[in-house]
Amino acid sequence: MRDPWNAFVPYPDADVRHAAIGPLSGLRLAVKDLFDVAGYPTAAGNATVLAASGIKTSTAPLVQTLLDAGACFVGKTNTDELAYSLIGGNIHFGMPINPRDPQLIPGGSSSGSAVAVAAVLVDIGLGSDTSGSIRLPAAVNGLIGWRPTHGSLDNRALRPLAPSFDVPGFMTRSLEPMATVMSAVGMPTANDRPSSILIPEDIFATIDDAVADEMIASLRSADMPIRRTDTIASFSLADLALAFITILQREAWESNKTLFERSPEAIAPDIAARLLSGSRLDDEEVREARRIAALFSRQIDRLLCENVIVALPTLAMSPPSRDAEPESFAAFRSACIKLLCLSGLSGCPQLAFPIINCARNASLSLFGTRGTDRMLVKVAQQLTAE
Repeated sequence: MRDPWNAFVPYPDADVRHAAIGPLSGLRLAVKDLFDVAGYPTAAGNATVLAASGIKTSTAPLVQTLLDAGACFVGKTNTDELAYSLIGGNIHFGMPINPRDPQLIPGGSSSGSAVAVAAVLVDIGLGSDTSGSIRLPAAVNGLIGWRPTHGSLDNRALRPLAPSFDVPGFMTRSLEPMATVMSAVGMPTANDRPSSILIPEDIFATIDDAVADEMIASLRSADMPIRRTDTIASFSLADLALAFITILQREAWESNKTLFERSPEAIAPDIAARLLSGSRLDDEEVREARRIAALFSRQIDRLLCENVIVALPTLAMSPPSRDAEPESFAAFRSACIKLLCLSGLSGCPQLAFPIINCARNASLSLFGTRGTDRMLVKVAQQLTAE
């Protein structure tokens, strides 16, 4: 297959069979090179991991579920190294090209899957989301991005980064196939409407006023109650982001300690630096971060217990250009994690989708209590109906 976008890892083709008939029949599937697929290696965006991988003899159960539902496997896609970034770059395999705007980053770490969907090379992009690696590239590429309820999908044979936050996730170009994917992977049916959609003032205040106004206008266009609130938790966004990053860095170090100690030179300097930061964290820092995460999760449970959905911007700022300085990438990552960490800390599902007729190509997200994944799609369909 011709791939001018550098979405796919150029592995030799292997025979990956799929069911002839099923709910996903006719839909093409791209799989992030973090999941095992029989007949292929798994590199996780790192040349040393690739060299040690060997050809896998079995397929990740979630991938097999998609194949059994009729999805046609097209190939394995590029990922940020060790899935430990939100930018889309990779010193070993290159940065995929954003089909929506080739001057911008494609977003990571599920960049290859996002680009494959945006370039219409596939219909379903399977990736993973730890700190935003489905939602951010979906937003940057104008896609639907679903981060599922934590623990709801089978993550066996998915290379871990930070297990407290890791989830498989999906990207599509429209909501209908996303709803079909949710059904195919066994998410429970959504029978209820939300009692209201909550707009947190502190979160919307962090983005451009004009973009915030367009997002809120799109929410008001739906036939459902809208409520405003000052905040969704007793913690500041900065405190939540710090707790999230602390847990992430400790677990990322634990997941990659053996690779780092054996081949430190085989890891990109910026990613190696983040791994080292995780190795140096004090145990008390990590315990305090986990305490904040647990308290935040309980607060979110109380907030959402009345069938409430929270609306929020997917991104905190516009994505940088692909040739920006490292400082710009770091600033973008830091700003975005303040919003993207909320799902990870709480374990709640989040659905990102582009706003129809928005001049700024903004992405809105819906955030619900655990298990309401399919309700989020139903609400998004109402919000985007023309």
